[in-house]
Amino acid sequence: MRTGPALVLALALLAGVMGLERALARRADAAPPAVERLVPPAALAGRTVAAFRIETGGEARIYVRARGLWRAREAFGAVCVPEEVAALLASVVEARGTLVGLWPESAARAGLADPGGLRLSLHGARLLSAPDEDQLVRVEYGPERSGAVFAHLAGEERVLSVDRDPRRHLPDAGRPAPLVDTRVLAGCFAPGFAGFERIAVRQGASALEIESDAPGADDLQRVWTVASGARREQAITWRVGGYKSLWIRLRWEQPADPRLAAALGLDPPYATIALAPNAGEPFEIHVSAPDAANRVHLWNRATNVVGRVRADLLPLLVPQHEDFTREAGGNPWERWLAPR
Repeated sequence: MRTGPALVLALALLAGVMGLERALARRADAAPPAVERLVPPAALAGRTVAAFRIETGGEARIYVRARGLWRAREAFGAVCVPEEVAALLASVVEARGTLVGLWPESAARAGLADPGGLRLSLHGARLLSAPDEDQLVRVEYGPERSGAVFAHLAGEERVLSVDRDPRRHLPDAGRPAPLVDTRVLAGCFAPGFAGFERIAVRQGASALEIESDAPGADDLQRVWTVASGARREQAITWRVGGYKSLWIRLRWEQPADPRLAAALGLDPPYATIALAPNAGEPFEIHVSAPDAANRVHLWNRATNVVGRVRADLLPLLVPQHEDFTREAGGNPWERWLAPR
């Protein structure tokens, strides 16, 4: 049987089309998957993130921004490290990823229902008052699997494999809550802070003032004096430097509720330390006497944060006149001057 010219042409065209389809399919398979934003910019357009909630392991923690400071509600309003909060929020709003499936079909495979997963929501200023908690976005993260992190933005079908994991910014070893700044003076260092120019220590009827002359290029060019009553002497520079460094570096071990200030021996306090920085407003720290468990509490009146420290620090926190003038003996605050 002979094949007509028309049939031959048709078969050739069909083979060409099939070949083209196979080539396009191979090309599509070889193309990299599209990269998408986890949180579309429109979701936060014109809105300010004023609070966020972290839910993991059956626990929820709320963080709010007030008067320029991020605070941890579950740590009695302790101040947070701003750089750490910024990194955490960036890991959510700047994350990008590739599509791996659709919600809810892919939820189990991505581990999004796993109790070990993470749920992170961003809110406006009315988190605690609005019926919808002023929620801006809510993201669910599955546990990391072989280096991959899967995430789902509430209200959307997409399940993405994303390039950022917020859990990397949530270590809490040695802290009462992730992101918390345990420095006693956290939140008190204004831009341009370089140290304190005057410190006053009041304990009962006693008052001690430590102050410098006009600021020089650094502390080595300052002359410090210590005064108590009618007694006024030049202080040993490194003693003053050590005492100032103590306050700059000192960290509390556990936070406490400032509403219990009276019960903690802070209202009225055993002693009051008034600190005048070179930049920013002066502020006070209230110091308690040791309690029955041999603990001392410090109340930062500028931030309203109460923290507990060891009682053996009390003589260093509330010094005497001679601690700054006696020649004999070493510097009581020597270790606070050592590099860390």
